[in-house]
Amino acid sequence: MALKTHERGIGGAGTFAVALLLITPSILAFFASFSTVHSVSFPASALWFTYQISLYLGYIGVLVVAVLTYSAAAMGQIHRAFVWLMGISGLVGIFLLWYASHIYRNPWEAML
Repeated sequence: MALKTHERGIGGAGTFAVALLLITPSILAFFASFSTVHSVSFPASALWFTYQISLYLGYIGVLVVAVLTYSAAAMGQIHRAFVWLMGISGLVGIFLLWYASHIYRNPWEAML
């Protein structure tokens, strides 16, 4: 008797959860830039460091979410609702990164 194996892949909800996890640095960049501009009682250097690192990780995360969304849509193995939710979360991540980079301007860029 032949043994049948069934590969378990990550489902639609799991893929959407991964997309949300990858968008998290862009949310952190948004809040760090907002806190830096509005002088919340945190050290400015720590907020600037958090902002810079989360901004770069957010760029990578948004790129990975875009590729993940495209591959999920092309394969058609997960439900279209999850593909739409992943696309919307990617667009929200792009908007948050854009807004974070426009709230807080790097002071060293002004000197150049």
